[in-house]
Amino acid sequence: MRSLVIGVLAFAMPVLVACEQSVPNEAASSDEAITLSSVRTATMKNAAGAAVAKVVLARVSASRALVTVSVTFPGIRAGFHGLHIHANDNPANGDGCVADPAQPANTHFVSADGHWNPTAETHGEHGGDTPGVNVLSDGSALLTYTHELALADVTGRAFILHEGMDNFGNIPLGTAANQYTANAQDAITATQNTGNAGNRIACGVIH
Repeated sequence: MRSLVIGVLAFAMPVLVACEQSVPNEAASSDEAITLSSVRTATMKNAAGAAVAKVVLARVSASRALVTVSVTFPGIRAGFHGLHIHANDNPANGDGCVADPAQPANTHFVSADGHWNPTAETHGEHGGDTPGVNVLSDGSALLTYTHELALADVTGRAFILHEGMDNFGNIPLGTAANQYTANAQDAITATQNTGNAGNRIACGVIH
């Protein structure tokens, strides 16, 4: 995965963004700075329409953002969940975060399309790949990390939270004792595409 500095705090707390705090701009001269007033947000909702997570992306340089994800999702499975930025760019699948709770779970939020993948990489190296979220038994979590992206490139795209854990494509296949026998092609394809993280359980468009 591209360089990500990860910090996971496994408890719920308010997300505070110091919008006027100045930080160095690596792409600017020494007497210039970028303020964190340049932000994007996404409110993630489940299939029933309840808000269960909030994402804040704050620009810290021309090509990097500080990302904060806060989760309050009662009833969610405790443990790691896959989290990704999805492209949301194919009108044929719909637009934004569309889910009918009366329909099967594997149909939820397919309108957000696949992972945002501007450089056509395999999963683990997608532009939209992010660290997983470790959720506590009470359904709460807080994740912060830096992501190599420009805010303009992800505006209008969508964050998706998955039911399962993301394996980041790290499934060694082969006949050695420390390798796995290949299973169904569908599972291999799911690993290569999404880390086999399972159904989409929450979605929020980045604004």
